[in-house]
Amino acid sequence: MRGLKTNPKIDLCYGWHSAEITDTGKVRKVNEDSCMSNNEEAHWAVADGMGGHQAGDLASQMIVNNLSPLKQTESLSDFVDSIEDTLLGVNENLYQLAQSRNTVIGSTVVGAVLHQNHMLFYWAGDSRGYLLRNGKLFQLTTDHTLVQELVDKEKITQEQAKSHPDKNIITRAVGSHSALVIDYYIAPIEQGDIFLICSDGIEKEVNDDALNIMLNEGKNIEQAADTILNTVLQKGARDNVTFILIEPISLCDVTRQ
Repeated sequence: MRGLKTNPKIDLCYGWHSAEITDTGKVRKVNEDSCMSNNEEAHWAVADGMGGHQAGDLASQMIVNNLSPLKQTESLSDFVDSIEDTLLGVNENLYQLAQSRNTVIGSTVVGAVLHQNHMLFYWAGDSRGYLLRNGKLFQLTTDHTLVQELVDKEKITQEQAKSHPDKNIITRAVGSHSALVIDYYIAPIEQGDIFLICSDGIEKEVNDDALNIMLNEGKNIEQAADTILNTVLQKGARDNVTFILIEPISLCDVTRQ
């Protein structure tokens, strides 16, 4: 989304630019990813569905469709409560649908909320949230995967995790179980920060070092987004790829009308 966005209802210290891309890739026939850029509410989300066509895409679309109408409030904790209640409701609906079909239907989700001078991430699954600060890329979310659990227990190394045969087994997703736990991370914003939320279609083709370079070399987030997509496509794009780049802009540098 080009142009500076602000929300006059919230006492924001930052405005923002955002750039959103979703692509089916070169192997999959259906895009089971969905994304949401609610620039009026400084709320963005990416969902990566699972369960096959007419299940995975339904699950991811249900998530973003239900998150989209939510309105920010002065209290971030109240807004977080509304996000969690929404996702728990979607989880219940998807789980009941899956039970009726005797299958598994679900979707990962990662979201970002800009509130005053902080960025809040929430997630379930292996869709990720990143921060580029002072030229360095940091993953702020932790994958909910079997392999990550093995890394946390020091049974395998982070390097071994990259090629582990079970690296695609997800331990948490919206709709996959009767109960759902959402994780959160809040980061203070500094001038020059760029935030990224994405499905795992990027990670399957591009490592974090390469992603770091592409984000640093882009003249703006739109150019960086195009470079990321083109690189993933050139690498084969075995999965759907969806991501949103968010660049906070200090309102101290903007003349408000």
